[in-house]
Amino acid sequence: MDTDGGPTRETLEALIGDRIVSWTRLEPWSVMRCHLEQTRASVIVKWRRSGAVRSDHRQILVEHAGLTFLQDIGVASGPRLLASDLAAGVLVLEDLAPRRPLDLQIGEAGVAAAWPGLAAFARATGELAALTTGRGAAFEAALIRSGASSTDHRIAGAQAILAMMRGLEELGLPLGGLVEADLATAFAALQAPGPFQAFSNGDCEANNFLTEGGEGRLIDFEAADFRHALVDAAAMHVPGPAWLTVAGPSQRAELEQIYRTALATGVAAAEDDAAFGLGMAAACLTRACERLTRFARLEDRPRGDPSRLQMISALEAAAEAASHHRRLPHLAGWARRAGSWLRRRWPDADQDLGQLGPYTPRSRA
Repeated sequence: MDTDGGPTRETLEALIGDRIVSWTRLEPWSVMRCHLEQTRASVIVKWRRSGAVRSDHRQILVEHAGLTFLQDIGVASGPRLLASDLAAGVLVLEDLAPRRPLDLQIGEAGVAAAWPGLAAFARATGELAALTTGRGAAFEAALIRSGASSTDHRIAGAQAILAMMRGLEELGLPLGGLVEADLATAFAALQAPGPFQAFSNGDCEANNFLTEGGEGRLIDFEAADFRHALVDAAAMHVPGPAWLTVAGPSQRAELEQIYRTALATGVAAAEDDAAFGLGMAAACLTRACERLTRFARLEDRPRGDPSRLQMISALEAAAEAASHHRRLPHLAGWARRAGSWLRRRWPDADQDLGQLGPYTPRSRA
């Protein structure tokens, strides 16, 4: 059993209380599926990797805290935690098969075929926030029991974004006081979420949602924390690391409404257009602007690198979302101008995003 520095078979069998008859590594992660003899079931084993990925022991502790928190309050949004050895950095989790990652289903069958999974993703994300709002103290207690120090994972980096904006102003992209004021408003809304403060797995993307038959569960709670709920919802509008585009305009509107309806079952403020619109605009625009702090690295990449087109797509999508909700107009205008400015600066990335299909993957070649 090759566990990349992880637990031995004997250690796992003692932890699980059953004999392992077969196992499969789920590359490239420190994860494997183990088939058991007595129960004839399978479980998922995760362990702390010795290399660069998942090498922080706190990630295992936080995932343990997040999953025990959900179990303690009776919310089945993720896998059940079956056993653990926190000192060794090992977790044994419920196997959610036959559910499969949503991003793989989109890539294999396209958005139309994967739509039930996308709708389930939006619904499940909203439900998780609705069911956990106001439960921050219970999660803090779970962190302490798991041995993880509390860390603020909420949106941060206003000064880094402002420094980036001022740097780009020197290169020919105007800023202006009204843009700075909108940026301050956006961060104030996200840092003080009020009724929108809710639990998140910390990486709410399609690759971390396993779905089958129109329902699904979230996985990967290594960065779990409480934050503004709409930070997770921004993924419906602004492409994350895996995508050049996300859903089309009508699809985004439908997914947002599915999410908002689910969120409103526990967060009454979600029915307030002004509050919901400000949160969504702030989440989308800061998501895009934070990514633009990587400008120097993108500038150094070769012509045709897909990360450049992805950056333009993120800025323009965030501006569109904010404009739809009629919030933060000056910051949205800056994001739109930034996209146009990058198109001129990077002619190789000056492409018609409308010609790309929904959820066009970013090539990693």
